[in-house]
Amino acid sequence: MVAVTVDVAAALLSRRSVNDEGTLGTLLFSLRRSLAQEAIDEQMWEDLEAVLGEYALPAPPAVTVIAKRFRTATTTLVEIVPYLVRPYPVEEMRHLIYVSTEHPHPENARGHVNRFAMAILAVLDLMGDEGV
Repeated sequence: MVAVTVDVAAALLSRRSVNDEGTLGTLLFSLRRSLAQEAIDEQMWEDLEAVLGEYALPAPPAVTVIAKRFRTATTTLVEIVPYLVRPYPVEEMRHLIYVSTEHPHPENARGHVNRFAMAILAVLDLMGDEGV
């Protein structure tokens, strides 16, 4: 959060605004991209690589930590996807939510986190450039 002084606020509010379609489209794209970055940060990409990468073999303690971060990201995705993907991807989101509620036994944790990563990737693919 940023605090703005009265002088700065007055100066900003007294400026002329542009309301042409191109400018508003650029602003909307930027706002959507900013919203997507709340859920999809560098850590998310690293976790997906750790689970699905060519040389992926996360240790059991890492699997637990990654699954927890995926659950947090799922909550954020549930909040932002309605603003970013049209039409709303009902089946993909239902699957992601279902996978996020699973808490498998430790011997099944790697398979679970793989399915979880694939469900997240399916939603990210639907988000397209705004999810990058």
